[in-house]
Amino acid sequence: MPAVTSQVRCAHTDLQVPDFSDYRRSATTDPRARAEDSRASRQSFSYILAGAGSVGAAYGAKSVVTHFVSSLSASADVLALAKIEINLNDIPEGKNITFKWRNKPLFVRHRTADEIQTEKSVNLATLRDPEHDDVRVKQDRWLVLVGVCTHLGCVPIANSEVYVRPDPRRTDRIRYVPR
Repeated sequence: MPAVTSQVRCAHTDLQVPDFSDYRRSATTDPRARAEDSRASRQSFSYILAGAGSVGAAYGAKSVVTHFVSSLSASADVLALAKIEINLNDIPEGKNITFKWRNKPLFVRHRTADEIQTEKSVNLATLRDPEHDDVRVKQDRWLVLVGVCTHLGCVPIANSEVYVRPDPRRTDRIRYVPR
């Protein structure tokens, strides 16, 4: 028995092919026209489209970078801790007051004339960080210090007869020296 194959051909002649001639540029509707004749208008359209796309991409990149950088900025509670207002008139001469600023101790001392003169007469060669007192303070009578020492041995003890100074023989020790 011979093998019989059947094949059905679907021509779909009933479907309408869409006509895009309304969307074509008038310079490209003639099939006999050379492509070189309409090159300038097609190039300018391509350049405008590429330029508009580049502007959109640049705006999108700027937006992403702006959002990323703004996420790195300090929050409102951190900014609130960064500011402190101190009434210096409340600190009598010769006394110091300790405040908390950015979770660190902030020492404000109202210096006497004798203290100012003593600090100005210090030999810079004896200092570990040689810098004159005029450079360290903005106003001679006020000394403002931030405590950043990790072992808390440098925290001054208010109105005591003891200065806490680092021991020059050992960097990890401190010694108490009477005034």
